[in-house]
Amino acid sequence: MRRLPVLVLFLALVLSACGTPGQGPDAAREELLAKTQALLDGITHGDKKVFRDTLDPEGLFTDEEGHVYRTPAFIEEIRPLPAGYVGQLRMVDPQVTVEGDVGVVSFPIAETLDLHGQRLSSRYHATYVYRRGPAGWRLLALHNTVLPSELAPVAVDPKSLDPLVGTYRLGTDVTARVFAENGRLFMQREGRDREELLPLGNDRFVRAGAPRGERFFRRDASGKVVELVDRRDNNDLVWRRVEG
Repeated sequence: MRRLPVLVLFLALVLSACGTPGQGPDAAREELLAKTQALLDGITHGDKKVFRDTLDPEGLFTDEEGHVYRTPAFIEEIRPLPAGYVGQLRMVDPQVTVEGDVGVVSFPIAETLDLHGQRLSSRYHATYVYRRGPAGWRLLALHNTVLPSELAPVAVDPKSLDPLVGTYRLGTDVTARVFAENGRLFMQREGRDREELLPLGNDRFVRAGAPRGERFFRRDASGKVVELVDRRDNNDLVWRRVEG
């Protein structure tokens, strides 16, 4: 009989380590989603308390700029939006997986931000990793990534595309053809499908459906197009014109 209190205490500790007693996968999923949205709301409102209550003391967090924070430093970064700013962060189609005492929530974020009467709409993708312990689910790690919006093309005179037409070489055996068709510009690398180049003006273009980079044509002193620059995340890959 004297062993009964010890056994009861042991069982209580086991249940505490597993979070809510009897919590099934669906309940865990709903709890993690609620915690995640509460954290997003906490960013919008500058609510440090929700982060103190949810973050794991050993947490490691990476923002969209690539800065890495430990828990105390990350909480310190949480501040209300400046005057004149009204924002909202919303999860879109979140995916959740729970394995034992680890839960992962991965989701796009739709952000709306009103700045003095003007609206910005931005997109991110985030992955939150939770660990379940005696205090319940705590956020152990997160990683945010910016998803750039596509730039809006502008109308250009179809004749302005003619000087860009030609063959461009990247390496000894790597060439691409730039051609115009029905007032639209295309680039086709050997062995690949063609890509439409959407005009931004002043010999600048973006690939349709690919917002992370841009392509622009470089001219010499006489105004002749001599190179095509493929700019990828501010790194340049130069194609030299060999025909046209």
